[in-house]
Amino acid sequence: SCSEGVAGSFGERPRCLKCGDRCPGLDMHYWRKICKHCRCGPEDHDLTDEDDRQLSRKPRDPRELSTRIHKLNIDDPAVQSEIVTPENDLVIHRIVSENLRSQQYVSMLPKDKQLFAAQLRRRQLQRQLPLHDLHARFCDSLTEKEGHKFQKFAEKRRNKAAGIGTVGAVPEKPPTRCHRCDLTIDPKSFAMLTSRLGGTACFHTGCFTCATCRELLVDNIYFCRGGDIYCGRHYAELIYPRCSACDEIIFSREYTQAENQSWHVQHFCCWYCDTPLAGLRYIAQQNNPYCVQCFDRLYSKVCATCGRTITADSPGLSHGPNHWHACPHCFCCHCCHTSLINRQFLLKDGRLFCSTSCRHVYDTAPRNAFPRPPLHQH
Repeated sequence: SCSEGVAGSFGERPRCLKCGDRCPGLDMHYWRKICKHCRCGPEDHDLTDEDDRQLSRKPRDPRELSTRIHKLNIDDPAVQSEIVTPENDLVIHRIVSENLRSQQYVSMLPKDKQLFAAQLRRRQLQRQLPLHDLHARFCDSLTEKEGHKFQKFAEKRRNKAAGIGTVGAVPEKPPTRCHRCDLTIDPKSFAMLTSRLGGTACFHTGCFTCATCRELLVDNIYFCRGGDIYCGRHYAELIYPRCSACDEIIFSREYTQAENQSWHVQHFCCWYCDTPLAGLRYIAQQNNPYCVQCFDRLYSKVCATCGRTITADSPGLSHGPNHWHACPHCFCCHCCHTSLINRQFLLKDGRLFCSTSCRHVYDTAPRNAFPRPPLHQH
């Protein structure tokens, strides 16, 4: 159900740094911002400069442009001109200018440190300042009405919230307290200053963090709301819900809420096969919804008694690495077949016993004296 992604044009696809050989290489999902093979983000893959050069040739659509700059390796003037346009705010300009400085810095590092430094910065940027939050061209499918909402959101963010922290001297009088930890800042040291919170708001340099995720703010870019500062991602989530599937802000009035998360209506799909789940039964695993069929295929256990799969429709019981159907036929004494549901039991060699006497009978009897019970229809 997934179409070929942009990265599918690579001769050798960038390998996943998390999954190793389990992933055949980065192949972008057609609307989720993840690899369709391993479900990891592009920032978790070993993108090289050659990958960036290939991705920067002749962009066909906004999704390709987004993929091209996932690494934010903006050294092509043509790419830079596409991102920095007159209507863009200081945030994107800052990202571009700081990224160029970052590239120069990384190029001066020892070869064995360059990849780590580049990946670290890329992850910070993609996490805190997702491109689809900054410009509508990076969103997958905004309607005209949603596009207008995006522009109003971006304009309000630019005019009332966005700022860049600066390093400055600490005012000597009165004693200055850190806005984050409320401890006094040494007047002989330096502090992070924020104009959006007023001229007196200061932070320890190590306290200049997002109020939600508590991560240091990349490139000192912050967004002010309610008397505190946030990274771009969490500022947006104070105003609009975010789709758990495509990671974009939801501007539509209608959306799905489940498992304490939000989804575009069309994106509430099985995490594995992308089958739409609206009106269907689903099972959540690691905060992702699965259709019953995919859940059974990926996560179902095998009953230690009957040897059959414990499907999502069959209640099960577990103890350590052992699993059983939650029925008297399977969860029973291996010796006398007494049901052990809601009763104490003994476990030996993966087999259940109702008492020490039954376990002793099993220990002293020939191993073929207790054949597996006949299959039971669950």
